Amino acid sequence: MGIDWRQGLPVLRSAGVTLREPRLADAQALFAQLTAPEVTRFISTPPDTAKGFERFIGWVQHERHIGRHLCYAIVPDGASDAVGLIQVRAMEPGFSTAEWGFALAEPHWGTGLFLTCARLVVDFVFRHVGSHRLEARASVQNGRGNGILRKIGATQKNIISPSSPSAEGRTAQVLWSLSGEDWLASKPGRSYGIETPVTRTPETELPSGVTAPDAEWRGHLPVLHGDGVYLRELQVSDAHDLTLLYLDRQVRRYIPPPPTSVASFERFVQWAIRQREAGQYVCYGVVPEQASQPVGIFQVHQLEPPFRTAEWGFVFGRPYWGSGIMPKGARLLLGFVFDTLGVKRLEARAMADNGRANGVLRKLGATEEGRLPRSFLLGRQHDDDVLWAMLDTDWVRLRDRDHPRHRL
Repeated sequence: MGIDWRQGLPVLRSAGVTLREPRLADAQALFAQLTAPEVTRFISTPPDTAKGFERFIGWVQHERHIGRHLCYAIVPDGASDAVGLIQVRAMEPGFSTAEWGFALAEPHWGTGLFLTCARLVVDFVFRHVGSHRLEARASVQNGRGNGILRKIGATQKNIISPSSPSAEGRTAQVLWSLSGEDWLASKPGRSYGIETPVTRTPETELPSGVTAPDAEWRGHLPVLHGDGVYLRELQVSDAHDLTLLYLDRQVRRYIPPPPTSVASFERFVQWAIRQREAGQYVCYGVVPEQASQPVGIFQVHQLEPPFRTAEWGFVFGRPYWGSGIMPKGARLLLGFVFDTLGVKRLEARAMADNGRANGVLRKLGATEEGRLPRSFLLGRQHDDDVLWAMLDTDWVRLRDRDHPRHRL
């Protein structure tokens, strides 16, 4: 069944429940039910007003429309109000790997309602969105959330560090994973109904201030200067040279397929600028001193608004491997990420057999948190990733080590 969910998220129906995209009219009910202390204890801080939920709903509708995020509201049979949400966001282009999270009003805990809903959304994501891996994170103290993930068949992969050891209420998290290949092999047929979408086009203009608060960098990325290198925002005029660098098979070996034409790279640059303006993403070109064109890029994606947790990645042309330009540029980027964006935890993933990338992450001071089996799909091959993390406190130690302060 071909489903263009970007043009309208289909309604999913099973015994006792309907899942549909949240609407602006749901804002008051969601605010009332998902801001109770019992609910918010283990989730990212929700909007603190009904108007804030309206902005959030407008945002998820726009994110769905551009193919980066989908969100289902949970509506029990016999009810008109939504009592929970399940969100899924793309972690890789094309939703190859995605991450999901959920929240449910307390009166429905332990009723079996959520387990039914979770199975519907997971099946839809694997069967119709095309994801091959679905991840989730739950606090080690969240027995109910971890129990649901275990019941649905997810596998516990790692215990990951809190965003900041000094942050009040922050605890270590369990990283869970589901394989689309395994899920579909055990469930060859769909057991729920799919109906016409309730919402097709977004109900509002793209709202502002939903993710990152207003900041100067959203208007324009600052140029970062260092020893023999500087970082600047990509420009459309960079597309030609970067396309040539990334046509190298050795460069493409460990990364998702990059743009393969100048025109597609120009579209990527334009997309990156829009995402920076929205406060969700940063992309820097790395330029050697006395040069004008970038020889590599750094990307930083927001994982937890507003940039509390983020993920970064990097790609450099092969002539610059081992030249020292990457770690020099990385230290400039890390300063910006932690000191300006305010990131508390910065993650990176590198294919397990990519010795060069894993080595540089280790030298930069990142901590290896574990191996993620079959987490990266390149072509038809599933490969393992290594998960790395750096906390803001790690950055302070690294910064002070490289630039010690003299005491009087």
